[in-house]
Amino acid sequence: MATSLTDRDAPPRPPAPVLSSARRLPQLRHPVVFWVLIAIGVLLLFTIIWVSVRGFLAQQSLNAAVPAADRVKAAIGSGDLGGAGRAAKELQQKTGEAAALTSDPVWVTVEAVPWIGPNLTAVRTAAAASDTVASRVIQPLVAAGSAIDLRALAIRDGRMNLDPIIKSQPAVAKAQTAYTEASASVASIDTGSLLSPVADGIQRLHQVLDRATPEVDALGNAVKLLPGMLGAAEPRNYLLAAQNPAELRSTGGLIGAVALVHAEKGAVTLTQQEAGTSIGPWSSDVADVPLNTRGLYGPLVGRFLQDANLTPDFPLAAATASKMWTTTHGGTVDGVIAVDPVVLSGLLKATGPITLDTGDKLTSQNAVKLLLSDVYRRYEKPEQQDQFFASAASAVFTRLSAGGVDGKKLLSALVGAGDSRRVLIWSAAGDEQKVLAGTTLAGGLPTSDLSTAGIGVYYNDATGSKMDYYLGTSVAAGAAVCRADGKPTTVVNVTLTNRAPADAGTSLPRYVTGGGTYGVTPGNIRTRVAVYGPSEGFLAATQSDGGNYPTVAGVDDGRPVSLFTVELAPGESKTVSVQFLNAAQTTPKLTVVTTPTLPGNGTTPDVGARNPVQAIGVRCSAVVK
Repeated sequence: MATSLTDRDAPPRPPAPVLSSARRLPQLRHPVVFWVLIAIGVLLLFTIIWVSVRGFLAQQSLNAAVPAADRVKAAIGSGDLGGAGRAAKELQQKTGEAAALTSDPVWVTVEAVPWIGPNLTAVRTAAAASDTVASRVIQPLVAAGSAIDLRALAIRDGRMNLDPIIKSQPAVAKAQTAYTEASASVASIDTGSLLSPVADGIQRLHQVLDRATPEVDALGNAVKLLPGMLGAAEPRNYLLAAQNPAELRSTGGLIGAVALVHAEKGAVTLTQQEAGTSIGPWSSDVADVPLNTRGLYGPLVGRFLQDANLTPDFPLAAATASKMWTTTHGGTVDGVIAVDPVVLSGLLKATGPITLDTGDKLTSQNAVKLLLSDVYRRYEKPEQQDQFFASAASAVFTRLSAGGVDGKKLLSALVGAGDSRRVLIWSAAGDEQKVLAGTTLAGGLPTSDLSTAGIGVYYNDATGSKMDYYLGTSVAAGAAVCRADGKPTTVVNVTLTNRAPADAGTSLPRYVTGGGTYGVTPGNIRTRVAVYGPSEGFLAATQSDGGNYPTVAGVDDGRPVSLFTVELAPGESKTVSVQFLNAAQTTPKLTVVTTPTLPGNGTTPDVGARNPVQAIGVRCSAVVK
């Protein structure tokens, strides 16, 4: 018989499983994780917004600082110290805002994050450097006011008041140190891994600081050196050497005339003048000349005053000239100052025209032509020429000492002359010379370091005349890494041109052409060129017109030297190429220093104009490896 199962008769159902606490826990933790993630996201969003907003505001502040900086510079240039002070305060406010915005704990913490962190560090460093320049450099210098405004330090009754400069020395020294630190901090930023906008901004700031560095250093060094060198503590005697670029020497020109200048408590007087030919010569060296220098330039360096500066090392030439003076006249010489007629033309812009005893009116436009060309047509005897030079120098010196000179134009002329290496200064005081050594005024060999090769190109007349008035010079240089050792090869191309008239041999005075006395055809120009390579480097080749060019290979002060001679007839030009193998440098960066020459076309060069140095690309296939 069929039967049916009811619910009562069905087998019992198994009980529902009981979840242990271990299995329930994940369900309980999900909300916590969710809220933690939300919190992290909010924090990240807040951080991004915080850094972005503050970065934007910092950028705005730095942008606003630029016109303030321009107003500071313009006000100082016009002598408006009150306006400069107001602009300096605004500049400090803007850079201070940028520095504060980029240095809070959140910003600094995010700097530890890969990729974005280095960019934030770079921005913070740049903002801090800008604030340092504004608050610790510009503001103190502007506050010092007329005390350090060298344009306002006029000479009255033959004396300069040194007290304001002395009082400003501590503030200026601190400002110079702060500027150096700020500039170094920006220079240390590695822009290679930064975002393009950040890297570009850092590069622009670096360039601005680089351009301003010479001005800051010039001011700091002037305030540091002027009181002592002008006899604030004790009297000083200086040998003033007039270099004649119509007959070239490495540092600028033959020493044609010298004068002894006495400085005491800001008063400067011209006590004695002589022609260079009245001192020496000697049969043996008066001063110690290094053996390598004598090997390159011969024994004349230590025996003839006119040839003491055949060497491009001005401190050596100056010390030698100083010894020659004291050997002849006794006494002491505390330093040597070398200038040329181009400097004189710049000073005449400040003094205005000066009438000489001869009736000639000496102006900034005619000084170079009158002193380096016309005088030789007018006077045949060297004694008469020397007398004319002495008269011109004395007249300008007297005019400057009388006071009432345009200080702005005077300072501009002196700064320009220093930049173009037409004013060179050597001090017998070791502490002063140490300060000078880092400036263009020192006239030392160009500095070579691990990153930059220092190249020097120097000219010495070998015609024995005044034909270099017509000599045109130009230099082109470049470097490239062409060797397996990864070190650069430097190439220097030197071009000389004889721009004398075609009939120079007969139309120019014998005193100018040399008359063939030293074996040079009248009208030709013979020049000895010394090209100095980087420290620890090697001379690889000297070539012209596709072949080797005769040269004397030497070493001077640890530098390879190529010394060669070029002779040119009127209208001729020649290029000689010199190659050096760098040893210390790892990059193709280089600097080039040259003898300051005349344009070669009879025009008056600007006192601040440097000899042109063109950058060239170097093809590795054309260099010695």
